[in-house]
Amino acid sequence: MRCSEKGFLSMTTLDYLELLDWTARRVVPGKHGTTSESTPSIFERLSLQPNTWMALVTKFGKLFNHVAGRPKVIDDIRSRIHHRRFNLRRAARELLETEA
Repeated sequence: MRCSEKGFLSMTTLDYLELLDWTARRVVPGKHGTTSESTPSIFERLSLQPNTWMALVTKFGKLFNHVAGRPKVIDDIRSRIHHRRFNLRRAARELLETEA
């Protein structure tokens, strides 16, 4: 359970991710590195919409079985043991095929 669900941090997961992204861009003495201001947001870099990310985080176990990833990648690989194509649940395929 997240701290925000216990009342310690009253922010949504999306707000928290934005805060992390903002923090990564700050120059602070003693901090080893920063994310450039010109670097796209975390969602742009992952090529995901925030609502897709939330679905992946909250429904991960229901979306994926043996492997997780974008449908194209999963479709292009086969099991090393059985040499069969991995199956991707329809909900995961529908969710991720809409993302570019």
